[in-house]
Amino acid sequence: MLTLEFASLSDRGKVRLNNEDACGHIVPATPAELAERGAVFVVADGMGGHRGGEIASRIAVRTILAFYAADGEQNRSQALAFAFREANKTIIEESVADSALFGMGTTCTALALHDGQAYFAHVGDSRGYMLRAGVIQQITNDHSIVGEMVRSGIITDEDARHHPKRNVITRSLGAQEDTAADVPTSPLAIQRGDVFMLCSDGLTTYLSDQDIATILSENEPDEACRKMVAMANAAGGRDNITVQVVVVRET
Repeated sequence: MLTLEFASLSDRGKVRLNNEDACGHIVPATPAELAERGAVFVVADGMGGHRGGEIASRIAVRTILAFYAADGEQNRSQALAFAFREANKTIIEESVADSALFGMGTTCTALALHDGQAYFAHVGDSRGYMLRAGVIQQITNDHSIVGEMVRSGIITDEDARHHPKRNVITRSLGAQEDTAADVPTSPLAIQRGDVFMLCSDGLTTYLSDQDIATILSENEPDEACRKMVAMANAAGGRDNITVQVVVVRET
């Protein structure tokens, strides 16, 4: 029966005045409910003036959790895709209704665990990772200029972390009415001991994949979150930092 251990941490960082990141989760309290309904985790990184980023990221997390949980559709990929569409719609509606929030938007990455499968969905450059048997894998592909350059072989992952356009994203919730999440058609089969991580780019700007793998391998979820946020802050902390870690103890 599915058993999870998880933790999350969101930090303002050392420079920003506000925290425009948001995160949330729904994990049923009993093993029976968890087996039946599964769990869902969400991280969002907002943008926009006059607190628009804070509002957009919180709308995204709240809406995706609510619509995913309420959707009885057995296809979890479709449920995530629908929840992201509703979040995009809600952000645009709020932006239009309040001129001070016009143009607000957010990245968003979600992970759903259900019936022995892991489902990812994302928009923007907040990332989803899986650590299995000590090997780290970035599951999501950044919707960003440098992400496209990495995938094209123009620059390396290390180059991307220091590139002047590393923060320029090519897709976000709230930007366009037809914005859709990337949702892989084939989920990942969960194995005992798998570690999943969602994070905003305030973390991955400073930590390499190997840094992440080492910390996840050597620490429980709550301590892993604290150590990664501390490492990002020690390296500069120029952005908000949010991370969620989920360990599969039993499948």
